[in-house]
Amino acid sequence: MNNKEILRKKILDLTKEYFCTYHNDEEFIPGDTYVNYSGRIFDYNEGENLVNSALDFWLTSGQYAKKFEKKFSKYMGLRNTILTNSGSSANLLAISSLTSKKLGSRRLVQGDEVLTVAAGFPTTINPIYQNNLVPVYIDVELMTGNIDCSFMQDAYSSKTKAIMLAHSLGNPFNLDFVVDFAKSKDLWLIEDNCDALGSKWNGKFTGTFGDISTQSFYPPHHLTMGEGGSVNTDSPKLKKIIESFRDWGRDCWCEAGID
Repeated sequence: MNNKEILRKKILDLTKEYFCTYHNDEEFIPGDTYVNYSGRIFDYNEGENLVNSALDFWLTSGQYAKKFEKKFSKYMGLRNTILTNSGSSANLLAISSLTSKKLGSRRLVQGDEVLTVAAGFPTTINPIYQNNLVPVYIDVELMTGNIDCSFMQDAYSSKTKAIMLAHSLGNPFNLDFVVDFAKSKDLWLIEDNCDALGSKWNGKFTGTFGDISTQSFYPPHHLTMGEGGSVNTDSPKLKKIIESFRDWGRDCWCEAGID
């Protein structure tokens, strides 16, 4: 190894020693140890990766982002994972991408209606307003917090173009009904999967049923990057549109920084 490699290895070895010494989990004592409802779970591996990236002063998405996108897509069984800075931004990208002229007659335009849930996290709803669309609120079941599907037909109109719903607190909404309803009406379906990563419906992961799904990697969720989120889709066309919205309106297949 050259001097640079030797120095890097020394720094990473010391990083591991530090994390193992000062970030060791304390012994869990039933009845005494406080249990947080959420929080960061990490060990020296995350510490080493964090410092290793810092040594290259890589401040934007790079090798770790690409590895994650590839592995996460494989885990979910979807073709595309597009990382972004938060789950809220992922929701905004999901709705915004459907306003693209590249989608022809199926694009969402000002005044189009989006069926959504009446109780939930604000950023499931805010992107609808931000794109000058009209949210049509559907009440929830008290036991699950999820949409009461018996109201969907009454909420539908000739202006309805999409459905955007979250799996409330990780509990899947009735995907059999909602997917069939969306297909029968030719509606876009966006799954806000930010609270439900790893949940399944009839043996299949939530976040894999709709045209687009979103994830959040903020600390209270199942998997954390500190911040971060992703948009997932099987559609090559939607992938390109979503990336364009994310990357300042660029409209090409190449990576950022590459002509």
